[in-house]
Amino acid sequence: MRLLIRALEAIVIALMGTITLVVIGESAARGLLGFSLIVTDELSRYLMVWTATLAAALLVYEDGHIRITLLTDAVPPVAAAVLYVVSELAVLCFLALVIVSSLMVMPSLREQNTVTLGVSMAWFYAALPVTGALMFGLTVRGIVMRIKAVLGSR
Repeated sequence: MRLLIRALEAIVIALMGTITLVVIGESAARGLLGFSLIVTDELSRYLMVWTATLAAALLVYEDGHIRITLLTDAVPPVAAAVLYVVSELAVLCFLALVIVSSLMVMPSLREQNTVTLGVSMAWFYAALPVTGALMFGLTVRGIVMRIKAVLGSR
């Protein structure tokens, strides 16, 4: 698990670095050299999709997504764990819908290419099922860990 998380972190850092260099290169080319690089807008936009979704998966691993804890803070630990599991089951349902629906759309995107890069749109839309599956697995892991923690404290 640690290796997967380290790889995701490295990929997110590399993608952010690439986006930064592409945008700085475009700004420099436009401002200093008087011409525009045609691929920078499209490349930075599609890389940002992958960056954001992979970073969201990392937040699932760290249990770092925003959540309202007013109710769980007001109940005993076992009830809070039950509420946590119920809310995470709702998340799993949502992620399953994202994965299935994005996989259903993928075949229609294979033949559609980006305007300037000439790459299949499927590569960029693949961020949804790939990171959805990562989030699904990490959410299941979080549920198991929470249940083990509650059972271990008894």
